[in-house]
Amino acid sequence: MNKSFSRVIISYFLMATMMLSGCGKKSECELPARHVHKYTKQVTDNIEIERYMDSERLNVEGYKWNNEYIEINKIDEELYKLFRKNGLFDGINNWDYLYNVMANCHDYLQFYYEYTTIETYTTTDSKGNITTHTRPVHHSGWHSNPYDSNNTGKTRLFHHRFYGYRVINKDGKFKLEKSNAVDDIRDIIYDYSYFSENCKTLVFEEYRFSKYQLGNLHPEDFNVFNGPDLENTSLEPGIRKIREK
Repeated sequence: MNKSFSRVIISYFLMATMMLSGCGKKSECELPARHVHKYTKQVTDNIEIERYMDSERLNVEGYKWNNEYIEINKIDEELYKLFRKNGLFDGINNWDYLYNVMANCHDYLQFYYEYTTIETYTTTDSKGNITTHTRPVHHSGWHSNPYDSNNTGKTRLFHHRFYGYRVINKDGKFKLEKSNAVDDIRDIIYDYSYFSENCKTLVFEEYRFSKYQLGNLHPEDFNVFNGPDLENTSLEPGIRKIREK
């Protein structure tokens, strides 16, 4: 990516004019050079996501147009199109958001239930005679209620992991390569530095207990998954305590 990007601020007056024109409209930016604008999305009172997009719309999927832009070349333009198509942003520049994602992901338990009910249905023959029948219907699935009388005792401990992307050049075209899922984003952020808002996935371990034990189970009772180092809020990884399995 071109390292000689220059940031230019459009006048405040132009910025105010654009914002008053409505979120479904385009800005009046008439810069002749190739460029991408900064867009921001407020996630919490203190956290926002920052992206650069090849767009002049004032609102793109919840991201608001900003008066700051970066000049790009033709190659960069292809990269930003790839980022926009996949909803990607620079993870290092948005570390506060990524840390917040990790901090709000907690291990949790789900319990398998199954039961059978009797369903009544009718059929009509060629003479119009209606006959009533019954048949068993099997119900099963996972839920979070440990006290349900239909629980079987089968239990899953769910755990979040995180992934990012890096850009590779394959046959002259830019493509994205997805990282392995990791417990702490800092383990990959310098090699896979692009992330989407949905940068997490779930893994689980399965167990079998007596159904009468389920109400006494808590995720922290299981010593199976490593978690992110939430005591360290900085981008640089510290020394994490690895759980013994």
